[in-house]
Parts: sequence; structure tokens; C-alpha cells
Amino acid sequence: MAAPSVFRSLLREKLDSVCGSLQRFSDAPQGASGTLTVTHHPGRMARFFIWILRLPKEGENLVTRISVKSNPRGEVWNRSIGSSRFVTRHRVVGDLLEERAGLFRFLHEVDVQQGALHYRQVRVYFLGIRLPRNFSPIIDAEAKGDEHGWKLDLVVSCPRCGPICRYEGWVEPHWR
Repeated sequence: MAAPSVFRSLLREKLDSVCGSLQRFSDAPQGASGTLTVTHHPGRMARFFIWILRLPKEGENLVTRISVKSNPRGEVWNRSIGSSRFVTRHRVVGDLLEERAGLFRFLHEVDVQQGALHYRQVRVYFLGIRLPRNFSPIIDAEAKGDEHGWKLDLVVSCPRCGPICRYEGWVEPHWR
């Protein structure tokens, strides 16, 4: 029997209250696709964070693909949004979701509210050094679905410089 998914390990029985296909995907992530609209804030600091975080390029209805591979240490998420590609590694650390992306390590509280998954970032590290919240990129996200897929709304901001990037749209899972 395969090890439980990162989300099952993190949320346990709370995952059962997530709506529709998002619950099934979170329990056994494989692949998904859809379209996302990405908007960037025009400020200089926002452009710096977009570059250093390697956030997706701006555009409307960008073709999006997600592929998830499980391993004994967690899950590897390969994403393409339009022409942008990036990989993150997920695992459970205590009661938090750890997401590693390049030189960054993000720790998120993940909860279920009214059938939706909510992510609230609580800490971020760059090159192993914890960044002060006022100067950190902050990721907040919600995913809520039905039997066919889910709406994703993700916002990256910084308390010191404001909004940085937002991506939102519809994603549907692929079942093998």
C-alpha cells in the first residue's frame, strides 16, 4: 500500500470535507490541467520578487499543467503555466506544509473551510535564513471545487511593498 499523500498526512480526516474532485486529487495527486490568468503588480519591488521567485509570466487564460510524483520524502510538483515552468517539493513538517522552491522554503498552515483548501503562509526562508515577515513574500491561496475540478486563487504579496502577483483560474484532474 502506498504512503498517504502530503495532504492526507497533514489534514487527516479533515480532508474528507473538501469538495469533489479536489478531495480526490489531494488524496492521490497525479496530474491536472486547466487555464490560469496571471497578473503582476507593476511596481519595481514587485518585479524584483517576480524575478527572484521565478513566478509565472503574466497573461490571460494560460494553459496550465500540473504533474505530481510521490516519493518517500514527500511529493514533487511540476507545473507549467503558459511558457513558465517550475518545480516545488512538498512535505509535512510538524503541522505545516513545507514547500521548497529554488532557494526558498515556505511553511504554510493548510485548513479546510466550507469545503475549500486554504493556505496561509506562516514562515519563509531564503538560503536557510528566516526572513522577517515585513520583507517576506507572502503566499495566500484558496482552492475550491466541484466534481469536475476546482477554482484556484493564489496571491503573492509583501507587507512592505504590497501586491506582487496573482493567479486564478480553473483546474481539472487527470485520473490514471
